[in-house]
Amino acid sequence: MVIVGSGAGGSVAAWELARTGHPVLVLEKGRNLLPGLGGRGQVRTLFSNDEVKAGRFFEDQDPILEPRTLRTVAEARRGVGRSFVGDVNDLPTVVGGGTIHWDAKVPRFWRQDFKGRSLLGPIPDANVADWPLEYDELEPFYDEVEDRLGVQGDRSRMPATTLAQAPRRHDFAMAPNPPMYAGLRLSAAAEQLGYHPYPYPMAVNSRSLHGRPACSSCGFCTGFGCPVNARGGAAVSFLHDAIRAGAELRPRCFVHRVDLAPGGRRATGVSYIDESGAHRSVRADVVILAASAIETARLLMLSAGPHHQEGLGNGSGMVGRNLMFHYFSVGAGVFSERAHSWRGPATTFTLDDFVGPVSGAPARSAGLPYLKGGCCEVGGGTLLLEEASLYAGAGLRGAALTGALRGLALRDHITGIQLNAEDMPQSSNRVDLDPRIRDFRGFPVPRITHTPHRFELAAASHFAPLLQEICAVAAPTSETQLIGAQMAGSTGGHAGPYATAHIMGTARMGDDARTSVSDRFGRLHEVPNVVLADASVFVSSGGFNPTLTIMALALRAAREIGR
Repeated sequence: MVIVGSGAGGSVAAWELARTGHPVLVLEKGRNLLPGLGGRGQVRTLFSNDEVKAGRFFEDQDPILEPRTLRTVAEARRGVGRSFVGDVNDLPTVVGGGTIHWDAKVPRFWRQDFKGRSLLGPIPDANVADWPLEYDELEPFYDEVEDRLGVQGDRSRMPATTLAQAPRRHDFAMAPNPPMYAGLRLSAAAEQLGYHPYPYPMAVNSRSLHGRPACSSCGFCTGFGCPVNARGGAAVSFLHDAIRAGAELRPRCFVHRVDLAPGGRRATGVSYIDESGAHRSVRADVVILAASAIETARLLMLSAGPHHQEGLGNGSGMVGRNLMFHYFSVGAGVFSERAHSWRGPATTFTLDDFVGPVSGAPARSAGLPYLKGGCCEVGGGTLLLEEASLYAGAGLRGAALTGALRGLALRDHITGIQLNAEDMPQSSNRVDLDPRIRDFRGFPVPRITHTPHRFELAAASHFAPLLQEICAVAAPTSETQLIGAQMAGSTGGHAGPYATAHIMGTARMGDDARTSVSDRFGRLHEVPNVVLADASVFVSSGGFNPTLTIMALALRAAREIGR
């Protein structure tokens, strides 16, 4: 077996296959920055609490050497090749993928997310469809992945609506961490307004588990490595043991083609460029693609040939289409006292009151049958360099900038709520190969064509004021009112789809090969021994962080392979 990518899906698949005796080779484009991975001891991290590394693309692909291009659907219709070249929702390109610096939020998708078409009906100008599986089929794999990761939470405090939509047969492995002060204030305000906040399920140890210590609440989660390895993830929870069970990891290997047998119905392996720049190939009975929704679509198109002229497995014309992100809506508050919004494992509370569906006037005014939002991250703030960037963007320089950092200390007082809102699948939102721009290796880069549906825009306009209302109750200051007015007047309270690192769709699963790319186990309809084990197979984006669902689907697919 050869697996392309070592992130959430690839590492889980490697673990399942290696531990059951299958020979596994993992090819990862990025570097291995996790000393001790696969050894006898614990994995260490080189990321730590360094705000500068993110600006130097320490873990991400370099947007100059490996850019992506972007345009809107309207620009595409006018024949515009691209309107932006650079970082378009880049993910970490290292061993472990995005989980080397994730905030480890692991909510489950809801029942309704898997059956959106049959339960809620179509959305005009969107490509809404049911998944070829239901929540109940995925539930045992959710359980198993959570057990490996080590997830904290409190089932007794979860709302009945949440448990009806995402049932749990077992409680969490650990109690929640001590809550953030800012989260406590915001959750109390939410309860005052009739909402139902509860501790966010997180793959973070609140006690020693799986040989890893408890979280020290240092506060540097999102965008940082965990300095004590309290946080679970693809590498530390799965790939580490996969290598110890016999899997081989080769970092800095860029796979550019899936090789096929004569006739084009079976894959024989992959071709790649190794760390030295040498062109190599490796044979395999099964090829598992887990490079991310954008990169997997790119690889399928790079693998075009006589029997797959529009891209591998693209007989339906659906490879690259239905690209989805999550649409972030935000609310912010400024406390008169220090909010300590960065003390704790990112945000420690969530609420599901804005998942939806919401019908009535808010939907009708947009010409839609319903609106949906998603889960909320209650709490969180800004760090020093982010604050400095805000002041510098406002024109402060030199002594004025230094004085603002010392005197205003916005990072000590500001906090907020973020809503992960569902993004409708549209066939016009897609990934293809840019016909002109190539990466430093000479291969066409992925081109993203994306325009939000009015569904996302209407949902943001409806939900963002509700988020801001919670913030205003929690932090009733003039600054909070000013922020609320500015957000309502300028952005409508939304940060847009490119504020997230949640990328889904592009090779959706389905029972009908005419309207989907892969089957219910992620196997390409046209080349069944090529299996997709990342978010490319998602049929809907839901309103929840996708990583846990990626892992559960990858485990399910790998177990089917190993039968």
